[in-house]
Amino acid sequence: DIDRAQEQKLDHICRKLRLGAGERLLDIGCGWGALIMHAAAHYGAKAVGITLSVPQAEIARQRIREAGLNEQCRVEVCDYRDFESSESYDKIVSVGMFEHVGEALLPEYFKRAWNLLRAGGVFLNHGISYSATYQRQGPSFTDRYVFPNGSLVPISTSLREAEGSGFEIRDVESLREHYALTLH
Repeated sequence: DIDRAQEQKLDHICRKLRLGAGERLLDIGCGWGALIMHAAAHYGAKAVGITLSVPQAEIARQRIREAGLNEQCRVEVCDYRDFESSESYDKIVSVGMFEHVGEALLPEYFKRAWNLLRAGGVFLNHGISYSATYQRQGPSFTDRYVFPNGSLVPISTSLREAEGSGFEIRDVESLREHYALTLH
């Protein structure tokens, strides 16, 4: 069911990050806070989430309080470009926010993540992309209902910009079939 699938997704992300107890995790575009709460409760991470949405932040904070995770996580309303931290993060993750960055801002996006990450840290960027050979046929279901005002870019463009910011690409995984099931 959808709840079990969500839990499996959160575990998959935390395992890919090789998340460990006491590590500092930044979630760029944290939404309702599910990932930071999961990372804190099940992996012992100290997690910070940022979002542009005040309602999302308020609900995430309420959920954090109700789960008794105030000491391990917090959510701030902030644009990733304006986020400041006195300490670097061991792990950084972004799930489903990348589609709204746009190709023109990719260098800034990846450089910002690079500068917030400690040397040897891990950044997991989860986003929807399309093939460099894809030929647009006009507005699609995804354009209209899934990512309105989104700006999907080819994975090759994303990888080039990430490497240009200093990242070494270690893993690329396509979950296209899984995403189709989620939409269904």
